[in-house]
Amino acid sequence: MKFVKYTLLIVLTILITGCTSMKMSDFKDTRPVFIPKDYFKGDLKAYGIVKDMGGKIIKSFKADMHGSWDKNGVGTLDEKFVYSDGTKQTRIWTLTPQKDGTYIGTASDIVGDAVLSSLGNTVMMDYTMRVPYGSGTLDINVKDWLHLQEDGIIINHSKMKKFGFTVGELVITIIKQ
Repeated sequence: MKFVKYTLLIVLTILITGCTSMKMSDFKDTRPVFIPKDYFKGDLKAYGIVKDMGGKIIKSFKADMHGSWDKNGVGTLDEKFVYSDGTKQTRIWTLTPQKDGTYIGTASDIVGDAVLSSLGNTVMMDYTMRVPYGSGTLDINVKDWLHLQEDGIIINHSKMKKFGFTVGELVITIIKQ
Protein backbone atom coordinates (compact mmCIF):
# COMPACT_ATOMS: atom_id res chain seq x y z
CA MET A 1 0.00 0.00 0.00
CA LYS A 2 2.85 2.38 0.84
CA PHE A 3 4.43 1.65 -2.54
CA VAL A 4 1.22 2.70 -4.32
CA LYS A 5 1.00 5.94 -2.29
CA TYR A 6 4.64 6.82 -2.97
CA THR A 7 4.29 5.99 -6.66
CA LEU A 8 1.16 8.14 -6.91
CA LEU A 9 2.93 10.99 -5.10
CA ILE A 10 5.92 10.79 -7.48
CA VAL A 11 3.70 10.73 -10.56
CA LEU A 12 1.68 13.72 -9.32
CA THR A 13 4.87 15.64 -8.53
CA ILE A 14 6.24 14.99 -12.02
CA LEU A 15 2.95 16.05 -13.62
CA ILE A 16 2.72 19.25 -11.61
CA THR A 17 6.35 20.31 -11.97
CA GLY A 18 6.62 19.09 -15.56
CA CYS A 19 3.73 21.22 -16.78
CA THR A 20 5.53 24.49 -17.20
CA SER A 21 4.10 27.18 -19.40
CA MET A 22 5.80 29.04 -22.21
CA LYS A 23 7.64 32.22 -21.47
CA MET A 24 9.03 34.88 -23.78
CA SER A 25 12.63 33.94 -22.99
CA ASP A 26 11.98 30.58 -24.71
CA PHE A 27 12.07 32.45 -28.05
CA LYS A 28 15.17 34.60 -27.51
CA ASP A 29 17.25 33.09 -30.32
CA THR A 30 14.48 32.21 -32.79
CA ARG A 31 14.33 33.56 -36.32
CA PRO A 32 13.03 35.38 -38.28
CA VAL A 33 12.79 38.28 -35.86
CA PHE A 34 9.18 39.42 -35.45
CA ILE A 35 9.01 43.23 -35.56
CA PRO A 36 5.35 44.21 -35.03
CA LYS A 37 5.74 47.60 -36.75
CA ASP A 38 7.04 45.91 -39.89
CA TYR A 39 4.68 42.94 -40.01
CA PHE A 40 1.45 44.71 -39.09
CA LYS A 41 1.70 47.18 -41.95
CA GLY A 42 -0.58 46.86 -44.96
CA ASP A 43 -3.11 44.14 -45.68
CA LEU A 44 -3.28 40.79 -43.91
CA LYS A 45 -5.64 37.82 -44.12
CA ALA A 46 -6.43 35.51 -41.21
CA TYR A 47 -8.14 32.13 -40.92
CA GLY A 48 -9.01 30.61 -37.59
CA ILE A 49 -11.03 28.33 -35.37
CA VAL A 50 -12.58 28.82 -31.95
CA LYS A 51 -12.60 25.86 -29.54
CA ASP A 52 -14.63 25.43 -26.39
CA MET A 53 -13.21 24.32 -23.03
CA GLY A 54 -13.34 20.67 -24.10
CA GLY A 55 -11.38 21.33 -27.30
CA LYS A 56 -14.39 21.02 -29.62
CA ILE A 57 -14.37 23.42 -32.59
CA ILE A 58 -17.43 25.62 -32.21
CA LYS A 59 -16.77 28.21 -34.94
CA SER A 60 -14.41 29.04 -37.73
CA PHE A 61 -13.72 32.49 -39.12
CA LYS A 62 -11.76 34.53 -41.58
CA ALA A 63 -10.62 38.10 -41.19
CA ASP A 64 -9.34 40.92 -43.33
CA MET A 65 -6.92 43.14 -41.46
CA HIS A 66 -5.15 46.36 -42.31
CA GLY A 67 -2.30 47.85 -40.30
CA SER A 68 -0.83 51.33 -40.43
CA TRP A 69 1.59 53.36 -38.32
CA ASP A 70 1.83 57.11 -37.76
CA LYS A 71 5.00 59.21 -37.53
CA ASN A 72 5.09 58.73 -33.73
CA GLY A 73 5.18 54.94 -34.10
CA VAL A 74 1.57 54.40 -32.98
CA GLY A 75 -0.06 51.58 -34.89
CA THR A 76 -3.64 50.90 -35.89
CA LEU A 77 -4.72 47.36 -36.74
CA ASP A 78 -8.24 47.23 -38.20
CA GLU A 79 -9.65 43.68 -38.04
CA LYS A 80 -12.88 42.63 -39.78
CA PHE A 81 -14.07 39.12 -38.88
CA VAL A 82 -16.71 36.94 -40.54
CA TYR A 83 -17.65 33.83 -38.53
CA SER A 84 -19.02 30.53 -39.85
CA ASP A 85 -22.40 31.30 -38.24
CA GLY A 86 -22.65 34.51 -40.29
CA THR A 87 -21.88 36.97 -37.50
CA LYS A 88 -19.51 39.82 -38.23
CA GLN A 89 -17.23 41.67 -35.88
CA THR A 90 -14.84 44.59 -36.16
CA ARG A 91 -12.00 45.27 -33.73
CA ILE A 92 -9.67 48.23 -34.13
CA TRP A 93 -6.49 47.98 -32.10
CA THR A 94 -4.36 51.00 -31.24
CA LEU A 95 -0.77 49.93 -30.47
CA THR A 96 1.30 52.52 -28.60
CA PRO A 97 5.06 51.91 -28.26
CA GLN A 98 6.61 52.04 -24.80
CA LYS A 99 10.20 52.93 -23.85
CA ASP A 100 10.94 49.32 -22.85
CA GLY A 101 10.14 48.03 -26.38
CA THR A 102 6.67 46.72 -25.53
CA TYR A 103 3.40 48.12 -26.86
CA ILE A 104 0.19 48.97 -25.06
CA GLY A 105 -2.84 47.87 -27.03
CA THR A 106 -6.36 49.19 -26.68
CA ALA A 107 -9.62 48.32 -28.43
CA SER A 108 -13.31 48.81 -27.66
CA ASP A 109 -13.85 45.26 -26.33
CA ILE A 110 -10.59 45.14 -24.36
CA VAL A 111 -10.82 45.85 -20.63
CA GLY A 112 -7.90 48.06 -19.61
CA ASP A 113 -4.66 47.73 -21.55
CA ALA A 114 -3.27 44.82 -23.50
CA VAL A 115 0.49 44.38 -23.19
CA LEU A 116 2.32 43.27 -26.34
CA SER A 117 5.88 41.94 -25.96
CA SER A 118 8.16 40.63 -28.70
CA LEU A 119 11.31 38.53 -28.67
CA GLY A 120 12.85 36.51 -31.47
CA ASN A 121 10.14 35.22 -33.80
CA THR A 122 7.37 35.60 -31.20
CA VAL A 123 4.92 38.22 -30.05
CA MET A 124 2.79 37.67 -26.95
CA MET A 125 -0.26 39.74 -26.06
CA ASP A 126 -1.82 39.51 -22.61
CA TYR A 127 -5.23 41.13 -22.06
CA THR A 128 -8.79 40.89 -20.81
CA MET A 129 -11.54 40.79 -23.43
CA ARG A 130 -15.23 41.50 -22.86
CA VAL A 131 -17.30 38.97 -24.82
CA PRO A 132 -21.05 38.54 -25.25
CA TYR A 133 -22.44 35.87 -22.93
CA GLY A 134 -26.14 35.09 -22.63
CA SER A 135 -27.96 38.40 -22.27
CA GLY A 136 -24.85 40.15 -20.91
CA THR A 137 -21.09 40.05 -21.18
CA LEU A 138 -18.22 38.15 -19.60
CA ASP A 139 -14.62 39.29 -19.10
CA ILE A 140 -12.07 36.61 -20.02
CA ASN A 141 -8.30 36.65 -19.82
CA VAL A 142 -6.54 36.01 -23.12
CA LYS A 143 -2.93 35.20 -23.84
CA ASP A 144 -2.10 35.34 -27.57
CA TRP A 145 1.12 33.74 -28.81
CA LEU A 146 2.02 34.73 -32.38
CA HIS A 147 4.96 32.95 -34.03
CA LEU A 148 6.42 34.30 -37.28
CA GLN A 149 7.53 31.57 -39.68
CA GLU A 150 10.29 31.81 -42.30
CA ASP A 151 7.76 32.20 -45.11
CA GLY A 152 6.14 35.23 -43.44
CA ILE A 153 3.11 33.37 -42.12
CA ILE A 154 2.11 33.76 -38.47
CA ILE A 155 0.80 30.86 -36.44
CA ASN A 156 -1.25 32.23 -33.54
CA HIS A 157 -2.61 30.22 -30.63
CA SER A 158 -4.52 31.72 -27.76
CA LYS A 159 -5.81 30.48 -24.43
CA MET A 160 -8.91 32.09 -22.96
CA LYS A 161 -9.29 31.74 -19.20
CA LYS A 162 -11.75 32.66 -16.50
CA PHE A 163 -10.83 32.25 -12.82
CA GLY A 164 -7.63 30.49 -13.97
CA PHE A 165 -9.50 27.79 -15.89
CA THR A 166 -9.26 27.45 -19.68
CA VAL A 167 -12.67 28.22 -21.19
CA GLY A 168 -11.63 28.29 -24.83
CA GLU A 169 -8.85 28.44 -27.37
CA LEU A 170 -8.18 30.12 -30.70
CA VAL A 171 -5.94 28.87 -33.47
CA ILE A 172 -5.23 31.36 -36.25
CA THR A 173 -3.04 31.58 -39.33
CA ILE A 174 -2.19 35.11 -40.50
CA ILE A 175 -0.86 35.76 -43.99
CA LYS A 176 0.65 39.06 -45.09
CA GLN A 177 -0.81 40.09 -48.46
